[in-house]
Amino acid sequence: MEQNSQTAGPFIVESRLRPRYAETDAQGVVHHSNYLVWFEVARTDYCDALGFPYTEIERQGYGFVVTDLSIKYLSPARFDDRLIVRSWVEKIGRASCIFGYQIYNETTAKICVEGMTKHAAVSTAGKLIAFGPELYQALGARVGRGPSRYGLLKS
Repeated sequence: MEQNSQTAGPFIVESRLRPRYAETDAQGVVHHSNYLVWFEVARTDYCDALGFPYTEIERQGYGFVVTDLSIKYLSPARFDDRLIVRSWVEKIGRASCIFGYQIYNETTAKICVEGMTKHAAVSTAGKLIAFGPELYQALGARVGRGPSRYGLLKS
């Protein structure tokens, strides 16, 4: 996991992955459902890099639920390709946020996938609640438009 060092724009975290053979279909291409799992890996790495591991967020009495998602498949990934999953927070509200993602294939030098997930903050009882002030401030200070080129992130 790496974070960018730019001072302007969003805080972007990079997670590195190598597709396992079990994640491919009969044609040797990564099955489309795995990209959503990798988005979750990237969100977890993002929270860790932000200084708010997801386990700590849960200890504070709330979590994120996915309320919307969008994904655009651009180029296939295959077993053992070297992938970089870039994640960032595109928007934040008092009780919701939108993560953006880009999966880049270092092996082929192509973007495989771009997407977004929208999340609501909910209590352990499943009720909508505002982000804790520290997390809200940390996320809000790092919001920005990421490298997505395909307009998946609605304004």
